[in-house]
Amino acid sequence: VSSSSRLVNTLVASALLACVGVVVWYSQENQSTDLFQSSALDTQQTTELSFLQTSAFVDQVYMYAGLAVDNKHETGFIAKEIRKHNYQTVIRLFTSLDDATFRAVLWDQAVHCLVWPPFVRYPGISETAKTDLRAYTAAGNNVIFLGNYVSVQFMNDVYGFQLMDDYQNGPYYRNDRNVRNTPYQFLPSRIEQASIETYAVNTRSIPPGGKSMLDTLGATVAFVVRLWLILLVVFVLLLCSGS
Repeated sequence: VSSSSRLVNTLVASALLACVGVVVWYSQENQSTDLFQSSALDTQQTTELSFLQTSAFVDQVYMYAGLAVDNKHETGFIAKEIRKHNYQTVIRLFTSLDDATFRAVLWDQAVHCLVWPPFVRYPGISETAKTDLRAYTAAGNNVIFLGNYVSVQFMNDVYGFQLMDDYQNGPYYRNDRNVRNTPYQFLPSRIEQASIETYAVNTRSIPPGGKSMLDTLGATVAFVVRLWLILLVVFVLLLCSGS
């Protein structure tokens, strides 16, 4: 995973996790200064600081760390970013997707946030476990995907979506119509593409109730979907290598 890929990943993961109360902010040190006027940057930093000071943090998060993800490069990095501004947040890793273990994770009444790092292969999960995951979502819990084409297929299989792949070169732009009054509004208005291929989803394939937060030319790399009208599940795509 290149440093450029991680830079963009962090920005999107930060806003995503803030959406469910895990507040993360990443200072984009390598972003060129010509994108922002100094006065605008000062105002933005003041707003960010205010946001961090007044936001609530979740105290626990479950994150999958089994054979279907890159534990050498990704898992620890993502966990570190989640805890960057609140070290009291507990990251509970689970490595097995067998029915009993996964159900114990989903039925834990103390934790209401589940994070899936980018998959390196399709996870071995049963139809019973998929049903449990849908029920977990229907109970009002939050599910977060940081991913690639495998994540798209997994979401389609679990939730019955019809998400379609897309490729568009960056930069990617904050969708100001959709980010208003959400943590995504604290992202830069423009995020450059990583040095490697960036994977995206066609905005027209997002299911009803979904909104793109970062996109370009009809391709979204960060979006949220509100399921069953009243229940929220959060998905973030796909600022990872397509490989």
